[in-house]
Amino acid sequence: MIDELKDGYYLTIYSEIDPIFHIFNSSVRHDHNMTLFRKTEKYVEIVHHWEFERISGIKHHDVAFYEKSDAVEFIDILLSEVSLTLNDMQEVIGLPELSTCDDYHSVKDIVNITYHSVCHLFSSMVMDTDIFHNQNIIALSFDAGSDYLVDKNAYKKNEFCGAISIKGDVEFFPIPSPGPYWYYLAQRYHIPEGTLMALAYATTARIKIESPVLADVYNLTDIIENINTLLDFSNYILSYPKEKIDEICSGYDERFTEKENKISMMMKFVQEASLECVNKVVGKILDNYNLDPKDTYISLSGGYALNCPTNTNIVHKFGFKGQLCCPCVNDSGIAIGMGLYYFFKKCQSFEFQFNTAYYGNADNNLKEAIEKFNLFVKNVHFGTDYAVDDIINEPVVWFDDRSEVGPRALGHRSILANPTKIESKNLLNIYKKREWWRPVAPIVLEEEREEWFKDSFPSAYMLNNFQIKEDKKAKVEAILHLDGSARVQTVTENDDKRIYSILKGIYEKTGIPIICNTSLNDKGEPIINKITEAFNFALRKGIRIVYVNGNRVELCNHNIYKEDKPLERERKYFKKNYGNDRLLSKWNPYQLDIAEMYIYKINEVLHNFDITLEKDVKALRKIISKYRNNYDLYGNTNIEYKEEGVNI
Repeated sequence: MIDELKDGYYLTIYSEIDPIFHIFNSSVRHDHNMTLFRKTEKYVEIVHHWEFERISGIKHHDVAFYEKSDAVEFIDILLSEVSLTLNDMQEVIGLPELSTCDDYHSVKDIVNITYHSVCHLFSSMVMDTDIFHNQNIIALSFDAGSDYLVDKNAYKKNEFCGAISIKGDVEFFPIPSPGPYWYYLAQRYHIPEGTLMALAYATTARIKIESPVLADVYNLTDIIENINTLLDFSNYILSYPKEKIDEICSGYDERFTEKENKISMMMKFVQEASLECVNKVVGKILDNYNLDPKDTYISLSGGYALNCPTNTNIVHKFGFKGQLCCPCVNDSGIAIGMGLYYFFKKCQSFEFQFNTAYYGNADNNLKEAIEKFNLFVKNVHFGTDYAVDDIINEPVVWFDDRSEVGPRALGHRSILANPTKIESKNLLNIYKKREWWRPVAPIVLEEEREEWFKDSFPSAYMLNNFQIKEDKKAKVEAILHLDGSARVQTVTENDDKRIYSILKGIYEKTGIPIICNTSLNDKGEPIINKITEAFNFALRKGIRIVYVNGNRVELCNHNIYKEDKPLERERKYFKKNYGNDRLLSKWNPYQLDIAEMYIYKINEVLHNFDITLEKDVKALRKIISKYRNNYDLYGNTNIEYKEEGVNI
């Protein structure tokens, strides 16, 4: 293979342009994002990664642009942060209307697996090309499902990608994923998957009756055939009379509501079925390819790779040499995977290191923010001299340099607190309007990790759960799940000098090499992106100290701050024509509803119908009516929840 790519900038975009979905306030993709790469000879690096939700304020950003010119204008504004425009790119890929080539994807190369899943796979598998080119890797993309914007026949393909890489020689194959089971229950309960993961082992409640077998899910047909088994069992458990609950439940937990107990029971069952599925996949691959896990890395990606207990269990059970997981394993990192697959496909060999989580936005406008909030700023100290004592005494807002990528706050957009006080956890949950039992994650000095957590290993991106050692439990109650585990982020001086220095100071003063960390955002709000948003949050929540880029800002007059919600972010490109009936009549004159439009959009066979022609719409509706309450075209659970206005 000859290196086909010129040196320069490459832009990968995971988003959508569609006037009808824009008006419907929707999209076939969620967690829209964009990555700027730079290629210099054989070296490839990430210059910047943008998650659109941080800019728009739309959680899990899932709204299409109305038209191409809006996308171009918005993207050029983002690129201006690095003094570039779309015209400076060697290639643009991922968003069909803006793509400058059409051979960047895997549609004709890996014909039986969706491109979406391949992108997930590459985001972690190739995050360190020293390992990729010189070691053995089992790579697994466990997700809930694929988008169909580029891969028009994705609904006919296997949805989840596995691979083995023997020193860079890659073989792809389909795998099953437990992700759909979590996804559909999250929609049924109206509770995010992450909260369901925490609730699973928060209670002691457990199902004691025989449970159904959850079949392996490889593709849409498998979802259609099997998802009702899970949903019917869930309905049975949740509708069981409380006065007879002992017939189906052991360990009913009086600290929790009846509904929480029942959902916790269900999620224990699903978690254990998920582990069985994943372990079976891994064991089969090891056997089929005669691989020794001690000489093999495990790479995990896809939304289900946010399931920390599963990630840790795989390493513990099989004893892999190491773990590869980028911090944005969910759809917020698809643009990174797009780029890495593209370079893999087009370059004979390239070198790449995903060696930091901090590829996101910076805000250096502290002076302007202080002027804007002058009435509420008591004093400013330039430096972190007081940070150790501040964190020991009370929770602080911590806004530092470029933001982390992915859904987890990793010490740059965080609220930090003292782990020795249970009040820290309680306060952080109050600030974020979360349930009392929700855990708060620890950041721990890497060199002290083994002294505090059993069978632990480096976990720089908070993607693993470890049990606290028995003699340490009482010292750090604020960072523990109710089962004694913690979702750990480890940090070295190379990872983050400022946080490392603070942790060292706290350790020297208290003997505890740990701080509490939770993401800097309100309920339903994406992680905060600007200094003014951080000030707004702190003032609304009664937080006194805000650290901004290494400077201490003490706030005052909280009681007279009038704003009672997060600041509005840049939404004009995504709300431009929301709900505009006149424009909707132009594009959709016969008023297909969002469910009908979704079915139409994701099934290429239906694109022969022109939705601006009455006769075609009549024929189309006849087809859709046969399947609307059936999973043959996509899945009515998705459609029904879309109609109720719940993001999916």
